[in-house]
Amino acid sequence: MSVAIIFVVSQFAGTISGLENLINQQLTAQQDLAQVLQVMTTEVRSAAPSEIGAYPIAAASSSSFIFYSDIDRDGLNDRVRYFFGTSTLERGIVKPTGTPVVYTTSTEVVVPLVMAVDIASSSFYYFGESATSTDAPLADPITLSDIRFIKVLVTASVDASSTQTASYSQTITLRNLRGN
Repeated sequence: MSVAIIFVVSQFAGTISGLENLINQQLTAQQDLAQVLQVMTTEVRSAAPSEIGAYPIAAASSSSFIFYSDIDRDGLNDRVRYFFGTSTLERGIVKPTGTPVVYTTSTEVVVPLVMAVDIASSSFYYFGESATSTDAPLADPITLSDIRFIKVLVTASVDASSTQTASYSQTITLRNLRGN
């Protein structure tokens, strides 16, 4: 009888330990997503015209968002591209160079930010000035000058061996475009 009780208790402890590990992995994944999107938020909020006078937003789709922002605080607005790769959220940066200034996209430096992204469940959404949190996003094709805030939704696996996912979304207002 005592062997059966010990067996049941050990099985229960193993189950509890597995659940604790899974919850910790999910929390870590959500914290990682939150940190990446916080950096993105700071960069997007300070979107401004390019060094050649182009509109602060260069392109917007469900899988990518391209804008200009001085992300390295050198006094020049870089071309910043956040996009979903095959299974990643990535950021590409093109620094303005030359006289006259140009943005040479072949010099883009791309860095993966979040791995194991579920592309089917991740997207960029765009909203106009009068939109509320319950409104539908702007319809395709998106008129760039109508965008006032974006919502980013990223869903990623908590680890390589798990089917469990963590999702995080962030709504970002483009400060320099308010009231335009």
